[in-house]
Amino acid sequence: MKNAFYRLDDNQVSDISLKDIARRSRYGGIFYLFAFLGAVFSSVTAREHVYIIGFFSICFLILQVYRLVLFNKLSTTNEVTVSPYYTHYCVLYSASAIAWVGSSAWLFFVNPSIDLAVTINMMSAACLSIGGVNVLAPSYKILRPYCFLICVPFALAAGAFLEAPGNYTIACLILGYGLFIFGMGKQQHRAYWQALNDNLNLSAQAAELEKAKVAAECAAQAKADFLASMTHEIRTPMNGVLGMAQLLAMSDLNEQQKQQVNVINNAGRTLIHIINNILDYSKMDAKQLALEQLLFNPRDVVNEAVLLLSVQFEKKPIKLACIMDDIPEWVQGDPYRLHQVLYNLIGNAFKFTDEGEITIKVSCQKSHDEDTVTFIFTVSDTGIGIAPEYRQYIFDQFYQVNQFNSNIRGTGLGLSITQRLVEFMGGVISVESTLGVGSAFTVELPFTVTEDIKMGLSPVSGGESDIHTETLRILLAEDNKINQMICEQLLGKLGCVVDVVETGRGALEKFTENKHYDAIFMDCNMPDMDGFLATAAIRQVEKNTEGSETPIIALTAHVEEEVRHKCLESGMNDFLSKPFLLEDLEAIINRIRIAAFF
Repeated sequence: MKNAFYRLDDNQVSDISLKDIARRSRYGGIFYLFAFLGAVFSSVTAREHVYIIGFFSICFLILQVYRLVLFNKLSTTNEVTVSPYYTHYCVLYSASAIAWVGSSAWLFFVNPSIDLAVTINMMSAACLSIGGVNVLAPSYKILRPYCFLICVPFALAAGAFLEAPGNYTIACLILGYGLFIFGMGKQQHRAYWQALNDNLNLSAQAAELEKAKVAAECAAQAKADFLASMTHEIRTPMNGVLGMAQLLAMSDLNEQQKQQVNVINNAGRTLIHIINNILDYSKMDAKQLALEQLLFNPRDVVNEAVLLLSVQFEKKPIKLACIMDDIPEWVQGDPYRLHQVLYNLIGNAFKFTDEGEITIKVSCQKSHDEDTVTFIFTVSDTGIGIAPEYRQYIFDQFYQVNQFNSNIRGTGLGLSITQRLVEFMGGVISVESTLGVGSAFTVELPFTVTEDIKMGLSPVSGGESDIHTETLRILLAEDNKINQMICEQLLGKLGCVVDVVETGRGALEKFTENKHYDAIFMDCNMPDMDGFLATAAIRQVEKNTEGSETPIIALTAHVEEEVRHKCLESGMNDFLSKPFLLEDLEAIINRIRIAAFF
């Protein structure tokens, strides 16, 4: 696939699968030869027949050369006529199966006792058949005759030439194993084409995103509407990817599998971070971004940003240091936007630093307003630095200092968004840099310190001792099958029993039949009756029966403020956007357990 932004037609898809078979199978003949020689030379009787051994060895070598010739032709040819090559591979694998079965039948004939030679032959046959099934997963037409030829005649030869009574047992085992690998081969065939189809779908989505991006640059409002819609469409499948990756990470995996799952998790979180950056940028253009005014501990925000990125620092020889002066314990402002600013700056420093040190320094100074304190956050690195002639452009949208370095990639939005966020919060951002030495970004942000904060008052929150651990009954209203499975399993990990419905009307009927649910997770977009109407109807039922309110949590891929307000206005108590992490879900479950919604 030369260009991910082009759709592939049927011929190109067949070309991909054919070349995949050629790549997978190019050295397969060597394994047939070694397996045959290993079985033969473990038998005193068989190794006396030098000419027959030479005959089968030459057959396997010829088939190996045949594989290499086909692979060479396919790898050096841009335009391939698919049909003849599929015929070649069908003949190749049928011949391989016949040669192997013929050599095995001869071995059983001259060595009928079930000894080491027969055991090695059986084990080799099992390995070769599994390997053949994996290689031929792209083509069911080649897989089917191969499984038949390598199993049925092999079983007949074992039954005919090996000594009784073990011969029939071995023949039955071969047939049973043949059915097993054939069924596994069908599953791998479906999985292969599903993965290829998903890849093509992602390529098609990427093409649409690229076209829409060009069109969106013509009008800020059109860009905002488009990005909001597309992030919703991307978040829905990403919830499946991240959800399944989190569930896999909690299962019994070996070290290699853990690393692979961590790659999926990190890549998914990075993609969501990029999507959030793009959405924030469109909100700023449309003047739709709002700031929270919450009481928070600035040390906690800094530590959370550092902790979130600390895993990345294991990939490079970089030391991460954090220095915090005597700063107020509690301030009022927007901790989420502060976290985003720090995350962007530290991540940017990591991207352009290969070795050395990245330092985060936090200090504060008094402002002219006695209720305001100015925090100074400095993120310095020992990276590549920025040339003076480029320094004035680094906060421009889509500008990248790395544009001449293909090894460093990005959207070109991180620093632009960071600057606009800082200015939106009433602060300033500046940079000092020396090419080849490093850079230092300094952010000055004002936060409010009220009289209550000065007196040492802090937010009241339920401690862990207040959280009960009894099983919760949860009603989940979600029309997407993948999201149903992920939510149900994650909630199960948190000690919940879940009832699942697919529509808002189904949620209303289920609640009416059985009102003692501890909470309801409600998707906003569902057929028949959406989550907003279902929530309003449930609240009306509670009002009519004078029952207590059940916590209802919105579950949606929409992240716009107007959607959040619409959820709260309809009677929902909280908002959980997809894709969500286990810790986000756990925080809501803990709030339900301590009855923090009412």
